[in-house]
Amino acid sequence: MYIPNKTMPIRHRMSAKQRAKRTKAGILLALLVISVCAVWAMWQADRAPRETTTAEQQLQHDLQALWTWSDDELKGGSEVGDWAIRWNVTGKAGTMNGLVLQFFTEAEGKAIGKVVQNEGKTVSGMITKYGGSLSINLVQGDDQSEQLMILLDTTLSTLIEKNTLMDATADISAKLAQISPAFTSSMKVQGYTKQNQTLQHLKRLTDAKSVDRYEDAGTISETFYTRMLQMAIAVENGRSANLQAALHKETNSENTALTIGIPVITGEYSVFNGENP
Repeated sequence: MYIPNKTMPIRHRMSAKQRAKRTKAGILLALLVISVCAVWAMWQADRAPRETTTAEQQLQHDLQALWTWSDDELKGGSEVGDWAIRWNVTGKAGTMNGLVLQFFTEAEGKAIGKVVQNEGKTVSGMITKYGGSLSINLVQGDDQSEQLMILLDTTLSTLIEKNTLMDATADISAKLAQISPAFTSSMKVQGYTKQNQTLQHLKRLTDAKSVDRYEDAGTISETFYTRMLQMAIAVENGRSANLQAALHKETNSENTALTIGIPVITGEYSVFNGENP
């Protein structure tokens, strides 16, 4: 009888159940690989430098300029001033709820204390890393979109460092730019003036041209245009303005409150919450 030198391995055919099990395992492995790749791609995207929008660049540039100018004009410098930075942004319905969750939650997932007012249309609270109070306000909304006003206010802070303010506005702007890259913004600072001729000195400092001037018994307000700023708004007679300063003489002291705004002053400019020097 002939016996071959090598025996061929016996091949066992898999059952239908075994084949289905192997196919299922292959699919799960493929899905796992795809998921890992997706997470990796998102992680890499978050780490990649993000190109800043024009609106972000303008805000940072003009805030830097205002800090420098107010440092020359305010008693105690820019650090003692009351700063207010305002953003106006339009997003889809539900944007406000998303921003509230984003801004009032710490990195570790812990909630930051907040106050809800105006039937839920205003949410505010102190955010330590921003050096002040942040408020999110629903100005107008429907089933399709929401118009929001976000305000960073350092009034309750004793001092505000330049880096803190610059970093805070950059972080807020970056988050809002994801909703609307063309958001609009404005800013103002309030304090007590240390110059006898503040408006004239500010005009020379900024190489500005006067656009309008208002004066009454206790207040002087002047609006300017300077090429040193990037923001600007259109005013009457086809002119542009981007800097406004107001002086208000306090009746119960010898102090004169100074407010400087870019592109113009928004809100009250006759009240300063700092302590009398």
